[in-house]
Amino acid sequence: MFEKYAKWIEENREKFIKISDKIWEYAETGLEEYKSSELLIKTLEKDGFEVKKETADMKTSFVASYGESFPIIAILGEYDALPGLSQAAEPIRKPIQEGTPGHGCGHNLLGTGSLAAVMAVKKAIENGEVKGTVRYYGCPAEETFNAKGYMVNAGLFEDVDISLTWHPGFLNMLNAMSALAMNSVIFRFYGKTAHAAGDPQNGRSALDAVELMNIGVNYMREHMINDARVHYIITNGGKAPNVVPDEAEAWYFVRAPQRHQVDNLYERVVNIAKGATLMTETEMEIDFLSGTYNAVYNEVVQEVISSKLNEVGSPKFDSTDKKFAKVLIKTLPPNTMEGYMKLIPPDLMDLAKAVLNQPLNKVIIPPMGRGQTLPGSTDVADITWKVPCAEFMTACEVMGSPGHSWQNVATSGMSIGHKGMLTAGKVLTLSALEFMDNTDLLEKAWNEFNNVHKDNRYTSPFPEGLKPPYHRLKNDKYILD
Repeated sequence: MFEKYAKWIEENREKFIKISDKIWEYAETGLEEYKSSELLIKTLEKDGFEVKKETADMKTSFVASYGESFPIIAILGEYDALPGLSQAAEPIRKPIQEGTPGHGCGHNLLGTGSLAAVMAVKKAIENGEVKGTVRYYGCPAEETFNAKGYMVNAGLFEDVDISLTWHPGFLNMLNAMSALAMNSVIFRFYGKTAHAAGDPQNGRSALDAVELMNIGVNYMREHMINDARVHYIITNGGKAPNVVPDEAEAWYFVRAPQRHQVDNLYERVVNIAKGATLMTETEMEIDFLSGTYNAVYNEVVQEVISSKLNEVGSPKFDSTDKKFAKVLIKTLPPNTMEGYMKLIPPDLMDLAKAVLNQPLNKVIIPPMGRGQTLPGSTDVADITWKVPCAEFMTACEVMGSPGHSWQNVATSGMSIGHKGMLTAGKVLTLSALEFMDNTDLLEKAWNEFNNVHKDNRYTSPFPEGLKPPYHRLKNDKYILD
């Protein structure tokens, strides 16, 4: 019934490829996606969408809406790049400009694929074939901070009925696995400077406090759950060995499969930091950068997406794509698939080996991994605690390509990525129209959602009054995932 709207995306493929390539060229990092967000906003406004700009105190965040009635379907878009990953759309390492950003997670594709979907859904509403409202959520800084958490706190998802999203990957499949909840925090210590050789008794070393904190956390590792992860780096250790550092800081990630587990571990880490100040007679401040939940995807929404993914089918790669992939895959580090093989159930192992040995994924992978948790974190997880939501992947990368790699930048700027993006736009379109056309599915999705969350509702992971961390923009190494 709605296949013509998927066909509409194909008919307008050059328009969306051009937009995607422009965002790929802009390659703007989190909270600084000014050109990328402006391009998306202008495209949506020109198509008749009503756009609210600078939402949730973020200059590059926006919400574009079309329609006036129930149900409200949210489609998430992202468009931030990663620092230091500049790369031409070529299968050999060739930075466009060494050290500058690049789309190593394919968010130029993500944002544009979602754009294609909301514009296609709008056509169906205009034609009177469905009733409802479609919204594009322009979500900045997924790589860096929990921008979606700020949007949740601003009430932007309170009236949403269903949320849909996707992500570029090297497989065509539903994302059935959760992601780790986490806190990203800077611990900054202040001491008293002195000559380290001539006047040490008058110094109080902030670096000593950092090191003692790190030691304390390392001893804590013996007494935390196996699936938790705590990692850190020293981002400031002083200026010179002969000067007692009066300022030093460490950046910590605290992760665990459940949000309450992160809260517990984080409290212990903070107490260790306080202990370090007592031992060194220093002071401390906490710069809370971000916190996210674990993902709880809605199975009703997953089933709809899965059916539409199978209906649309996998991207159709041609000889040029295959030639590019064969060269690029030779640049990957060895054993890139080792971690994925551990997630595959025994009855699918033969299929997995056949698929994973191909340079490009050409089939739809059955859903797998329910009840398991991926080792990374994402701010999409916060949305899954506010509204029924699900996510899927399409093949936009070569098989086994590492996340946040120059290889992903290369495919995000050429036809392999383009074809995966257009496939995703079609799946999002058909899924959104299915919910608009069959409101019984909405009731089922919400019944499941309310049952899952009846005893554990969403509470923001942010400290009260936290503002988007624009103060960290000069240091673009602060990455969330």
